[in-house]
Amino acid sequence: MSEQFHRTVRFIGRTVFRLASTPKILHLERARLTGAYLLAANHAAVYDAPLIIAATPRVIYWLSVVEIFRHPLSRWFLNAFGALPLDREKVDTMTMRKVVRLLDAGQVVGIFPEGGLRNDEDTVLRSGRIDSGVCKLAQLAKVPVLPCVVLGGEKFYRWTNWLPGARTRWAVAFGEPILPRSEPDRVTAQAAMAEEITLALRALSVEAAAYV
Repeated sequence: MSEQFHRTVRFIGRTVFRLASTPKILHLERARLTGAYLLAANHAAVYDAPLIIAATPRVIYWLSVVEIFRHPLSRWFLNAFGALPLDREKVDTMTMRKVVRLLDAGQVVGIFPEGGLRNDEDTVLRSGRIDSGVCKLAQLAKVPVLPCVVLGGEKFYRWTNWLPGARTRWAVAFGEPILPRSEPDRVTAQAAMAEEITLALRALSVEAAAYV
C-alpha cells in the first residue's frame, strides 16, 4: 500500500464528513499507541471502516472478506488501500502470514471480529459474540488488541445525511489495549481474551451512545 494514497483518501473523507456531520471521537490518545496492534471494531454498517479511518491517526491495513475483492473496481481500490482478502471458507494461511508480517513491521491491522455486519441483538454490543481469530492473531504476533466502537454509520444510508450542514451525528470510541493472555492452555486464554474484548466493546458503546 502507498501510505500517501491512504492519507489522501483519509483527507478527502475527513473533509466530506466534516462538512456533513458532527463526529465525536473518544479517547483518541489510545489510538495513537506506537508500534503494532490489532484494532477490533464492531460492524453495523458498510460505512464503519471509513468512519474509523477518518477518526484514527494511524494508517490501518484492513482484513476484509474475499467476496468484496471480486469486483474489479473494488479490488483495485482495496489493494491500493492495503486491505487483505480473507477467505473464511478455509484456513487462509497466506493471508494470516501477511497479517503477521505487517504486525512484525509495527503496523496497525483492522479487523471486524464479528465476521460481518451485525445489528440488533446479533451485535457484540448486545448479546452477540466475536470470533476468537483476533485473539489467535494477537497471541501469534504478540501484539495487543485495541477495542474500537463506531456508532452512527447506518445514518449515511440516507443521502440527505451527506449534505453539507446536515450535522449527522456519529461517534468512534477507542478502548485500552488488551494484551494476549499467557495461560498454558491457548484455547482457554483465547476465550478469556475474547470475553475481555467483548466487555470492553460493550462499555465503550454505552459511553459513545450519548453522542449519537
